[in-house]
Amino acid sequence: MKHIFIINPRAGKEKENISVHVRSYIASHPELGALVFNTEYCGHETVLVGRLCHIFEDETIRLYICGGSGTLCRAICGIPNFALVEVAFYPCGITNDILKVFEGEETPFKDLSALVSGTPMYLDLLDFGKGKALNFCSSGYAGKVASDVNSLARWSIVGTRLPYFVSIMRNSFSLLSSHYMMTADGVDVSGHETMVTALNGTTFGGSFTPMRSVCPVNGKMKLLMYDSPSFFSILPGARAIEKGELFKLGKNIRVLECTELTMGMPENRKMYFTADGEMFEMGDKQNSVTIRVLPASLKFVLPSGVALKTQCREAEEGE
Repeated sequence: MKHIFIINPRAGKEKENISVHVRSYIASHPELGALVFNTEYCGHETVLVGRLCHIFEDETIRLYICGGSGTLCRAICGIPNFALVEVAFYPCGITNDILKVFEGEETPFKDLSALVSGTPMYLDLLDFGKGKALNFCSSGYAGKVASDVNSLARWSIVGTRLPYFVSIMRNSFSLLSSHYMMTADGVDVSGHETMVTALNGTTFGGSFTPMRSVCPVNGKMKLLMYDSPSFFSILPGARAIEKGELFKLGKNIRVLECTELTMGMPENRKMYFTADGEMFEMGDKQNSVTIRVLPASLKFVLPSGVALKTQCREAEEGE
């Protein structure tokens, strides 16, 4: 197996030198014969992964993605053949949210030796046409918030939540509510929504955990559709979603489970679309997207002893 480390040196807190730490580990373990690359710009992960998969197309490779949720998403988008690739995640970003479905969350994944000796578990992916997400896809309010977070990432030196808090406050003054034409598994679920979010993991935005029983291995996604009735309700609504208190939102929240979602907006509205916190431009003439679950597609490396949280396992067993 070929071990390849891809490092985003700009991920997470600026005071942490990710590249030096990872390269020091590789230097002390020459038996790995590992290759290591630093990304040079946003999106470089996708290009690097595509080229490396082509170069080593006849052997299994393990990619160690060193960064945050966005770095991981961009790397996964570059994989042409998931059968020959294992993905290990060394979390050091502003958010590392997919790890919230596992016992111990980020802590065991920060042990490089444990990752190297880890074994893969098959996880579902969300295919949205322009790429693939591991944790969530969202349009509307959450998409607009995500579009601002990267420009505020420098504030991560004083905490991972601050960029999201500032963006939430900023975007609460421009309510993004629109009529969505939607079908979920062929059923019409259209409606007037502020936010439409498809979840494969339990958490997004670092702290928003609307449902703790979302399972990334059951072949389905949870669909969250929220319509804020007024400007004054958007912040309380966001707070309820963050804390998983959906009952407080009454008829303004809808939750479904499906394997495929198609959603579109009126031609005069721009679709703000995010996948795992990364913005994906739909284009001037594209105002719709289809999200499909790809069951058991990604070989995701787990450190020894790590398993899904109890509520996620129960959600899988309940199918």
